[in-house]
Amino acid sequence: MDEINENDVNVTELENEVEKDFSAEEKEILNKENNQESDDKIEIVESTDWHKDLNLTKKELEECKVLQQTLDGFLKDKAKLELDSGVIDVLPTGIDLLDAILGGGFGVGTFSMIVGNPGTFKSSILAQVIGTSQKKYKGKLLTSYLDSENSMTTQRLFELGVKYPKLKPYSDISVEDVFKVINCHAIFKETNKVLSYPSIIAWDSIANTSTLKEKESESDDINSFIGLKARILSILMPKYVSKIKKYNISLISVNQLREKIDMGFFMKANDLRWMGDKSIPGGQAVKFNAFHLLLLAVKGDVKFEQYGFNGVKLELKCIKNKLFTPNIPITLIVDFNEGVSNFWTNYNYLAENKKIKAGAWNYLITKPELKFRTKDAYKIYSENKEFKELFDKEVQECIKINIIDKFKKVIDDLDKSVTKEDEETKVEI
Repeated sequence: MDEINENDVNVTELENEVEKDFSAEEKEILNKENNQESDDKIEIVESTDWHKDLNLTKKELEECKVLQQTLDGFLKDKAKLELDSGVIDVLPTGIDLLDAILGGGFGVGTFSMIVGNPGTFKSSILAQVIGTSQKKYKGKLLTSYLDSENSMTTQRLFELGVKYPKLKPYSDISVEDVFKVINCHAIFKETNKVLSYPSIIAWDSIANTSTLKEKESESDDINSFIGLKARILSILMPKYVSKIKKYNISLISVNQLREKIDMGFFMKANDLRWMGDKSIPGGQAVKFNAFHLLLLAVKGDVKFEQYGFNGVKLELKCIKNKLFTPNIPITLIVDFNEGVSNFWTNYNYLAENKKIKAGAWNYLITKPELKFRTKDAYKIYSENKEFKELFDKEVQECIKINIIDKFKKVIDDLDKSVTKEDEETKVEI
């Protein structure tokens, strides 16, 4: 694939292309305005307090709104550009705490990436997104699971909630195949007139997927393929992010952290920090084009004698997030059998926020008379209606106070074209 050389670009032709929609009369007006001093003088108030929240007057607010609307109308007429709706549908994970920091779930029509070392249950989260979204859209969800690791089965997907319908993974895929599948989803939707149906293309994983050239080559010389995947992705990803948005296709990928060999006294930690680390396979394109980028790390073990099941505690941060504030750390509780547990994640969250008194005997602060061992908590939650209602109420209030109210900025002047039904299933960008 040839790179574009800036010396080959004819600047005059580009300028002519941009200006061709303007009539001679409009050009004359623009030239006249450029050659004379404007009558509209802008008064700028000198201040050193711009870092403070200085509110505009009602008149100023109206003026800026009208000015922006006029510009948008001009761009639509002359540049043939259409404004985005400003809202996006979401694919929930079914894990209350995770959905809260994501901004409702993974964005429909976006590219997202779940990153972590082996054993951080990245594939489990991906499968749970599919299962929960199948319920949300009542079967009107198109899904393809691309498994380059050959490690996912229909049975395991079923155990993680992918039941409506059951899915068989596609294996032995190349990087190029991923983009072929995107094209096929788009054509299928056009042909069957189901453009509004969301799609999930699960890519597991980027790190383990070879390019077509690598798969077909008989050479074992790894040096001949260094950087090839990154170069292909740098060309295809920017092109396809607009296509998946147009066709409501969500490309959700799993990726690994590359092993590092550092020497000397100042070794770097093997994590992403603030996106400056280059330890994600696939090059810069996968980081630049990610709508959500989740980072997972093992935090500790879950002991059977305490919880009644074996598992791990994971720390999760959404280090890139276009729907909500990034880098809010949360702890997920994983059951080896069932994946990330919404109940036990919520239970741990309430204990962290002192809404559950934890010890030899535990109790909900709002129902102190009901004491229980930790491992019996889910049984009580399932059988005691009053306890369940109080528990769920505490979870929602805790999330609202500590996450939603603390970090969310509410847009007051929401586009009136968004219906009440839309507001229930979509979030503001």
